[in-house]
Amino acid sequence: MPRKMEITTRMGCRIDCKYCPQKLTLSRYYKDNPKRETVMTLENYKKFIDRIPTDVNIIFSGMCEPFLNEQCIDMVEYAVEKGHDVDMYTTLTGMTMEAYERMINTKIHYFVLHVADKDMNAKIPVNEEYLKKLDTVAENHKNGRFPITTISVHGDFHPQIVDIMKKIPDVPVLREIYDRAGNLEDKEGVTIMVEKPKMGKLACSKCHGHALDVNYLLPDGSVLMCPMDWGLDNILGNLNTSTYEELAEGPVKQAFRKRMLSNGEGDEGLLCRHCHESKPLSAYRMETLKANVKGTLRKIIKGK
Repeated sequence: MPRKMEITTRMGCRIDCKYCPQKLTLSRYYKDNPKRETVMTLENYKKFIDRIPTDVNIIFSGMCEPFLNEQCIDMVEYAVEKGHDVDMYTTLTGMTMEAYERMINTKIHYFVLHVADKDMNAKIPVNEEYLKKLDTVAENHKNGRFPITTISVHGDFHPQIVDIMKKIPDVPVLREIYDRAGNLEDKEGVTIMVEKPKMGKLACSKCHGHALDVNYLLPDGSVLMCPMDWGLDNILGNLNTSTYEELAEGPVKQAFRKRMLSNGEGDEGLLCRHCHESKPLSAYRMETLKANVKGTLRKIIKGK
C-alpha cells in the first residue's frame, strides 16, 4: 500500500462540518504562536513537495476544504508534474470553474465529492453557483469525462441537489460520521458513531498496521503523524528543517508505535484506543493474511 501525505492548504475551514473538531485544532495550532502561518503559499508548498518522495501519494483533504486556498489547483498540477499520484476530496466550495477545468485535464487518481445534506451537518452554501458547479460535475461523471470515485454526505441529500444526484446513481455513497477518535466534544444535533475504548495490542487499518505512513502536512511545514490527531499531539517534525525520510522513522513515531503494541493499561488516552480505524493486532494480521492469499491466487489464475 502506498504511503500518503494529506495536504492542509490552510487552517480554518468555513464549511465547519459538525463532525470536524475545528475549534480544538485551531486552539492548539495557534497556542504558542498566534502568527503561525494560516495559508500555505505556493512557494512553500513546492519546497515541501520537493522533499517528499514521488512514491508518496499526495491527498488534497486535510483539515480544511482544499480550494479555500486560491492556489490549490496550482498545487495539484505541481504534484502531478513531479510524478505523484494525487487524490482530491472536495465540497467544491471555493473552486472556480476554471480550476475545475484544469483539474479535469490533470491526472487525478481518486476523486471524492462531499455534497450538501438536508440537515446542514456540513455548512456547504447551497446557492445558484454551487448547484451549477455540482450539476456540471455530475454531467461530466455521467458522460465519462471526469469520474467521481465516491460521494460523501452527512445524512440525506439536501432537497435542492436530489435531482442532480439522480444523474449519478452508480457512485458509492458514504454516510457514516465518526467522532475523530474521541476528539469531537460537541456532538449535539448529529448522529455520530463513537468507538468504545479498545485495550490490548492494536494495528491501524488506515495507516498500514504500524507503518503510520498516512500523515498530514500543515501550512507551516509541520507534519502530523495521524489523520485523526485533531489535537495536534503527535508532530513528527517540519519539512522546512528535515527531510521526509528523517521524519518517517523519527522518535515520535517510534514512541507512538510502542504504545500501540502495549496492552493499554494506564494509556487509555492513546488515540488508537478510541478510533474506528484501529483493530486488535491479531484480527489485523488475519485480514492481511487473507488479502495476501487472495492476491496471490489472482496472480496464479492470471498466469503471472
